[in-house]
Amino acid sequence: MGLLRRLYRLPLLFVLLVLGLLALVLIQPWLPMGGRRAMVRGWSRALLGVCGVTVHEEWGGEGTVPGSENDPVSDHADGPAVAPSPAQRPAMAATQPAATLAALAPGRMIVANHVSWLDVFAINSRATSAFVAKAEIREWPVVGWLVSLAGTVYIRRGDTKAVPDVIVQMQERLRTGFPVALFPEATTHVGPTLRKFHGKLLQAAIDEQADILPVGLQYRYADGTPAEAAWYVGDTTFVQSFWQVLGASGIGVRMVVMAPLGTVGEEKGALAARARERVCVGLGLPLMPGESS
Repeated sequence: MGLLRRLYRLPLLFVLLVLGLLALVLIQPWLPMGGRRAMVRGWSRALLGVCGVTVHEEWGGEGTVPGSENDPVSDHADGPAVAPSPAQRPAMAATQPAATLAALAPGRMIVANHVSWLDVFAINSRATSAFVAKAEIREWPVVGWLVSLAGTVYIRRGDTKAVPDVIVQMQERLRTGFPVALFPEATTHVGPTLRKFHGKLLQAAIDEQADILPVGLQYRYADGTPAEAAWYVGDTTFVQSFWQVLGASGIGVRMVVMAPLGTVGEEKGALAARARERVCVGLGLPLMPGESS
């Protein structure tokens, strides 16, 4: 069955890549920024659909949070947005119900665990975001070009000298109310708990007083068992992982959106640890091996 799935998915993927390329050349130059972001979101949804991957979003926070229909940024996830000011956020939190990623994301920094190359498209399918990504992705045909349309900030792995410039670019995007997303584990990982969340790039959110929005990602089949075919970890190459996904059936992304973390007066290392803890709680993972969540 895996071979049959690949036989009908590969032609669909080819068509999707061609359409994406044509859209880049013929349509994208004439679109406003909001239209480009909508195009990225639609293409991400189509890619997941071709690969047979579904996204199941759930609210993992408690009580009420900013980001519902009364939030000034909630209706502008893919267009111009005005992020709530620090003074507005406490009042919003007291009056507004839980919201989706699309409603909560604008003007905030999405911080998620990293499992698969599908993570970027899963998040973009719900709320187009400017990701902090490794520089090699920019060279990927069509996919890299489309991701760049969303305002991706590129960084070369291990290039610490580039961090200040990356932070400035992240701040520019946050300042416009556009969500920025990153994977602070700095690599893909699957295990009994999450790796350490590095806080260096969270300085951009602290400087802009932008909330941190923790998001947990897990891949499961319909029967609840881990969808190992989606994992892009260890020595697995991208081609191998891509081939596994194309042959798999019923891959689901469990996306757990947690309540935002304020950044005013916070220290980046402590903030990273709190974000990690919140993602662990959302996914039901222990904070440390052997501990309960």
